[in-house]
Amino acid sequence: MLQGIAAGVLVLTVSAISAMQGVVQAATAPAAPKAYIGLFKDNAVAVLDTDTNKVLHTIPVPKGPHGLVLSPNGRSVYVSSDGDSKVSVIDTVTDKVRRTIEVGKTPHGLALTPDGKQLLVGVYDTGQLAFIDTASYRIVARLPISRPHNIALSPDGKTAYVASQATGSPSLVVVDVSTHKQTGSVALDKVPRALNFSTDGKSVYFTQAGVDAVQVLDTATNKIVTSVKVGASPHHVLFTPDGEEALTIDQGPGELAVINPISHTETLTVTVGKQPHWIALMPSRDLAYVTNEGSNDLSVIDLGTYKVTATIPVGNGPRKIVVQAGQAKAVAAPSASTAMSMDHPTVNTSIKGFAFEPKLAVVVGQPIVWKNNDPVTHALVADDNSWKSGDLAAGASYTLTLSKPGTYTYHCAIHPYMTGTIVVKAAS
Repeated sequence: MLQGIAAGVLVLTVSAISAMQGVVQAATAPAAPKAYIGLFKDNAVAVLDTDTNKVLHTIPVPKGPHGLVLSPNGRSVYVSSDGDSKVSVIDTVTDKVRRTIEVGKTPHGLALTPDGKQLLVGVYDTGQLAFIDTASYRIVARLPISRPHNIALSPDGKTAYVASQATGSPSLVVVDVSTHKQTGSVALDKVPRALNFSTDGKSVYFTQAGVDAVQVLDTATNKIVTSVKVGASPHHVLFTPDGEEALTIDQGPGELAVINPISHTETLTVTVGKQPHWIALMPSRDLAYVTNEGSNDLSVIDLGTYKVTATIPVGNGPRKIVVQAGQAKAVAAPSASTAMSMDHPTVNTSIKGFAFEPKLAVVVGQPIVWKNNDPVTHALVADDNSWKSGDLAAGASYTLTLSKPGTYTYHCAIHPYMTGTIVVKAAS
């Protein structure tokens, strides 16, 4: 009991000293968004710090990392390995494989529903589209599809188009995600490669082996309405968030091409590395990232000027890439007087019984202190990855001060089912 009282006095004393010095610890400085890059020849995933453009480390995964998707909250990266039968789940807080899921021989493309609750896996050699419940990591359904490759999900997550590379009868297979049933098929004369929906969900843009053009499919009729001529061997297609441009990569000349979706014309190209493979965007910084499998590097492109701002060596055979959402600008720390206002004292809350207090209400600059009263370690992290406590052993505490009104959600990185909400109001 005496130790607990002493600890409480210490917290107040430190806070008082900080106030006298005009220093307040604001919310932990947001960690730089990370990019995750599948290194096909290294059997690993590289983790890139997007602030420094340096590879932090690599994460070993089973042979041939192929598909790569990021959960909506940025906490998990799913990786399929086409030299194996597994999908690996990477924890983006620890950057370690949390677990693996057996799906069948040679898993290829991955797609995740917008709510993050269902993962679709194209299991190529098994000839199935597998549906995984991400809460339980269990396969809840399997749909027979011959040689499923990449997958595109509609913006509402209700419909999937699967690139079937069936020998002699390639097609796009249309799937109802909620019922796990096939609802249609679009026969093709050439093997489909990569595909994506337009921002409004009215079109699917896709590429085909041996065709130097991007095909445009009307989802209302499932008819190809036009094609856009681009450079040799186009692959991935991705729309900018505003829907005003479509980006693709031309593997032959090593270019990023920009397409006007209204006129269906290529408007400009940007030279990147050798044999580019995939594109990822960070809208908050107006950047595109292109993996270059042939030159073992990554091109960073400013989408305002369409200039390459950096070329980063990342490892051998980079293919797929995902990038966490970034913050447009840093949030300033609150003043000491605001944080230490007598009207808004420190909020103390307990982590107990593997649960947080469901909802905390504070004002801007009001410190929150969590104390871990469980016998095991927990680790708090914001759902948008803007702050994290690190590991909190039994009896340890963590202090956070938020400087902007809003509703913030968080969870335990070790026990993701532990969740909480902080509502921050403006100081009166």
